[in-house]
Amino acid sequence: MLAFRRSLEQRPGNIALLGNGSTAGLHDSTYDFNDAAIPYGVAYWTRLIEASMPLQNP
Repeated sequence: MLAFRRSLEQRPGNIALLGNGSTAGLHDSTYDFNDAAIPYGVAYWTRLIEASMPLQNP
């Protein structure tokens, strides 16, 4: 996370964290990604893109 924060000091950007339930940290050998979180992540990014790049009628 520190590397991303330092990058944001140099260039504009954003960091978004998506919760994954009660599990070990990402770099822990017992980490278990909760596949049920995938639709929430997809919905977040889809809405973000739709909001920032609305469709225009020709």
